[in-house]
Amino acid sequence: TIMKSQILQFKSILLLLLIVSLNGQPKLSVDLGTGFYEPTMKGFDSNELVSFPTGNILTRNLLINFSTFYEFFPNARVGYSVLKSIDIGRLEGFANSKPVFYRTINYRMIPLETFFRLKPKVELNFTLTPIWGRGRLTLETKPASSNAGGVTITDDWNEILNSFGDDSPLEQVASDNAMVADWFGYSGMLGYRYYIRPWIGIDFKMGFLNNSYKKDRWRFQGKKVKGPDMKIDDIPIFTLKVVYALK
Repeated sequence: TIMKSQILQFKSILLLLLIVSLNGQPKLSVDLGTGFYEPTMKGFDSNELVSFPTGNILTRNLLINFSTFYEFFPNARVGYSVLKSIDIGRLEGFANSKPVFYRTINYRMIPLETFFRLKPKVELNFTLTPIWGRGRLTLETKPASSNAGGVTITDDWNEILNSFGDDSPLEQVASDNAMVADWFGYSGMLGYRYYIRPWIGIDFKMGFLNNSYKKDRWRFQGKKVKGPDMKIDDIPIFTLKVVYALK
């Protein structure tokens, strides 16, 4: 009887250790894909003073998406995700300096995702996440010279800021000539995932983005400046990505 009791206890301990080890195994995944949304970028597309690069589906609607997730519970994941929008082009109307304009918008997220399997290969998921957004504008222009008609990078930046409604001219622009803005927001998405193999799948999500962006919260070399008018709050978003599981 004592022997049977000890064997039963031993089996119970082994079962408990097995369950703990299975649940405790890290389940990592890396996701790479794209997103689609429709922001309104009036400060670029309807600017009457500066001719910014013409917007198209690549520079206005498409987003590059990279994510990594950790499954900390049998039906829950937490991760880090970035959606990035990129625009680049030469500005028209600056005949002497011919500046090149770069614009990026990053939507950085720490998503919490719950999911359940409808079938062995089919999953439904729900994602809720805060957003830390960052916009960045950079200008590359030729330095002042006799060929450039004395136009400096400071002159080019003042012309751009004036087009955004900022009437406080800059006195001097240093080598680090990027203007930056940060804001917070949140997002919710519903998703469908199909596993082609146990370690690779296709994930489609649809939901919304809500950002608290304000045009007067930009910073340029320690000074508050006005940035472009952009409507990036309360807008639908769709994402499609490939999920690769790391075991």
